[in-house]
Amino acid sequence: MNIKQLITVNIDETPTIELKIWNDGWQTEKVLTEIAIGKNGATTDKREGDFKTPLGLFKLGSAFGTSSIKTDYPYLKVTNDSYWVDDSMSPNYNKWVELNKENIKNWQSAEHLIDYDEYKLGFIIEYNTTEQYDELNKGNDKGSAIFLHIKTKDYTSGCIATTEENIKYILNWVKTENNPYILIKTN
Repeated sequence: MNIKQLITVNIDETPTIELKIWNDGWQTEKVLTEIAIGKNGATTDKREGDFKTPLGLFKLGSAFGTSSIKTDYPYLKVTNDSYWVDDSMSPNYNKWVELNKENIKNWQSAEHLIDYDEYKLGFIIEYNTTEQYDELNKGNDKGSAIFLHIKTKDYTSGCIATTEENIKYILNWVKTENNPYILIKTN
């Protein structure tokens, strides 16, 4: 995998995020606090709608947000047409979709990303994502829309959340060439 940057989310009584870089061994560069996780804790058996944060090692996907910002990291601008599909029977399950003339609605349920204050700035956590849809994934209910985003309350629906300042710091810290991953774990 050749991971050179790792965001470690330690889920315990007081969750923290450690930003680590590989330099002949893992070195912690910064510890972030004011973290929120899923309302019902964390699990290795995530299910759609269970309000639990998935445990494991996942690739850090694109950053996203409602603002036009300058960054070297891949960034998706949230528009009025941006949705994240959480209908497990849709061919676009657990994917970002821009609803327009070319993309027709093929789901019963999705998050309209622009409606959420916490999505002003965040990152996609590549949990339960696939490069392309196939019949084997139809009906997969292992959870969708798992992000690292701005904290607006003391819990999430399954994401990791922290302050806007922390999210901005992470955005400036991560580098695509360092193949960043996020490790969500218990102590």
